[in-house]
Amino acid sequence: MLDTEPHHPLPPEIYRRRRFLAIGVGALALVIVVAIVVVVFANSSGDSAPTQPTSTPAASAPQLPGANPEVKTPILPPAQQSPPPTPTAVEAVVPPPVLKEGDDCPDSTLAVKGITSQPNYVVGDQPKFTMVVTNIGLVACKRDVGAAVLAAYVYGLDNNRLWSNLDCAPSNETLVKTFNPGEQVTTEVTWTGMGSAANCPLPRQPIGPGTYNLVVQLGNLRSATVPFTLAVPANVPAGEAPPAPADAPPPEVAAPAGN
Repeated sequence: MLDTEPHHPLPPEIYRRRRFLAIGVGALALVIVVAIVVVVFANSSGDSAPTQPTSTPAASAPQLPGANPEVKTPILPPAQQSPPPTPTAVEAVVPPPVLKEGDDCPDSTLAVKGITSQPNYVVGDQPKFTMVVTNIGLVACKRDVGAAVLAAYVYGLDNNRLWSNLDCAPSNETLVKTFNPGEQVTTEVTWTGMGSAANCPLPRQPIGPGTYNLVVQLGNLRSATVPFTLAVPANVPAGEAPPAPADAPPPEVAAPAGN
């Protein structure tokens, strides 16, 4: 290879240019090194920094009505207001009628009840029933308690009417009684044990063994039920029907038993 460079000294400008070029290259290299160091340091600092909590998306924040037209605001019913307390219904107390002594007794001043002569009978007996009317008012008053309006009834446990003393022995008897406060009027009636209905249709059938109820009625006043039983006679063989009681209407006629 031929050496074409002259061997005589170069001008000073050449040396100055070479020095400036070397300094520029060194400065550029230094800037690059510093930049690399800064980037590496920044990356290492970012990895060690605590993780910041993720901000809640704005969509999860409560939306004001009308802020987002695509989200329909639910329609809430108006707040239920507790109704004012309803006053407790108080049944009106009807004061008893003001009576003068000798006035007619209203139903509210009378009580009726029935009494059986015994709780148990056998088929063939003729039970005796007592009808009792009592003045439960505070003053003396009068009321018709005759056989035409005071009646005894026998009902089955199925509430089927079986007999009344007025069916076959109707009466037009009127008995106006003046009741003092607490006074009672009693009337006895005998049942032959035969069934009956209004106007006494025939034939009449005997009432068999069972449990029955006695009810006494005066006009619209009805007594509480009084149970009694009819049993098969002890001398009747098993499987044989008990003898039918004699049909004797006269004993069914009500007769006053005393005041």
